[in-house]
Amino acid sequence: MAAAQYDSLLHRPYPERVEALNNLYTHLVLLKDSAALVREVEAIGRFARRNSDKELEMEMDLFTAYYNAFFRQHGATESVAGLTDVISAAEAAHIRHIQIRGMRALAEYYWHNVKNYELAFEQYLLLSKELGAMKAEEYPDMAFDLLKIAEAYYFFQDYAQAKKYLERIIQLPETAFNTRFVNSAKNTLGLCYQKEGNLAQADYYFKEVLKTPFPHSGALWERIVLGNIGTNHYLRREYDKAEPLLKNDYTGAEADNDFGPAAGALIRLADIALEKDDLTSSWEYMMRARHDIRKSNQKDRLQHLFPVMSKWYSVRGNASLARIYLDSTVLAIKEFHENFSAIKVLRAQQKINLQEEEMRHAEFNLEKQRKAGERNILIVVVAGLCAFIVTGYYSHRRQQLTKDLQLQAAARELKEFTRRISEKNKLIAQLQSQHSEEEKNELIRELQRSTILTEDDWAAFQRLFEKVHSGFLNRLKEKIPALSPAEIRILTLTRLNLTTREMAGILGVGMDTIRQHRSRIRKKLGITDEPGLDSLLKDL
Repeated sequence: MAAAQYDSLLHRPYPERVEALNNLYTHLVLLKDSAALVREVEAIGRFARRNSDKELEMEMDLFTAYYNAFFRQHGATESVAGLTDVISAAEAAHIRHIQIRGMRALAEYYWHNVKNYELAFEQYLLLSKELGAMKAEEYPDMAFDLLKIAEAYYFFQDYAQAKKYLERIIQLPETAFNTRFVNSAKNTLGLCYQKEGNLAQADYYFKEVLKTPFPHSGALWERIVLGNIGTNHYLRREYDKAEPLLKNDYTGAEADNDFGPAAGALIRLADIALEKDDLTSSWEYMMRARHDIRKSNQKDRLQHLFPVMSKWYSVRGNASLARIYLDSTVLAIKEFHENFSAIKVLRAQQKINLQEEEMRHAEFNLEKQRKAGERNILIVVVAGLCAFIVTGYYSHRRQQLTKDLQLQAAARELKEFTRRISEKNKLIAQLQSQHSEEEKNELIRELQRSTILTEDDWAAFQRLFEKVHSGFLNRLKEKIPALSPAEIRILTLTRLNLTTREMAGILGVGMDTIRQHRSRIRKKLGITDEPGLDSLLKDL
């Protein structure tokens, strides 16, 4: 590029040159000759210095740090240092937009490259604070930056926090530059409400996307949001309304090589066809979904495909394969939750590590103060006292965080245990009406055998339960000393809000046996109804 081509970037406010800068970044990133890229970046830097344009000069510093981190894949230490230096220099020069964009790049680097989610969130919170002091007309990237923060919370299923940022985005003036981010925010808001089961609100935000006055890859957005509206119809069991929208979604997604969403739409279409007794179409949708799952490598979608396949084989009368895919469903769900829990535990551990680093930093600073103040006894005393207070505080905080982490892990494990039982019993109920009497009884016995607890299992379960509901069993025995071991088990499971069917499945007994035990317990306590027993347990 000749120097004259940079004139449009010279001495202009950021909002007026944002489009040109975006085009420049794209041009530079796509250069295949790295030497040519370096020469051009240096040429722009020299041009900026000759014309006393500090912002343009620092723009090239930001691009270099960004390119080294994400494309040249320099080491983490070097990449973080490069971005941090640009952020500090921009802050010192009061060039806010470069400072903020550097913070966003650093957060994304922590998230995608280092996988340190806690450092990414820390950077996102700093970014959010800076954005709060900016006006949208001064900083056109605001919608994009807020969207990145919202998507981080959405990934961790914190829909309440995600919605706060998404609502900030949709209140911004929509422009030709930010329209794709504003509409992405509306769509993700709809998905948040869909996950929470508020389908009316989800429909509202999906339809808001279709009202945008700007050309924003209209066909793509229309396909995406109509597919999401189709999913809402599917969840309401409005299959005739859902079907054409889901078909349009999967054909469009496949055409765009977006195989994950295509698989999601195909799984729902397979279930609809099964509900309509169209076994041929259902099978074709399932096989296509399986193919798209392989191409997308999104194995977590198997937890939704396998239940449909189990139902399909059940309708065909193949109890053996129905049972296999039912077990595969349980394993797929378990694998998904274990992987997701591992990421959440990793983030929690990263939080502890961050606190430890802060503690070491505080101790290091206090040590420097102590050495610098050796000539003054008073300073030594004060520094020692501060070190004691800070170390004690962070030590206590670390212990508390560790304890909280352990408690959260135990609670997740206990919740996962009860969820798996609930899932399996739901699947049992779905299949009960789809077999001959002999096949049904054998299938139900097989499934129930997989949930019966041995004495060792029960002992392990009690230990886990006590971590979450500490002292409950002792208080229960003190309150009702005449309870039998079987009654203690039933009351423990009742405390977890399990249904009679789920308790029967766990203990390997009939539902009538559970009801009889609960009736005897109420008589011992003089309680006339079930709510009274539930209320007593909640107070323990």
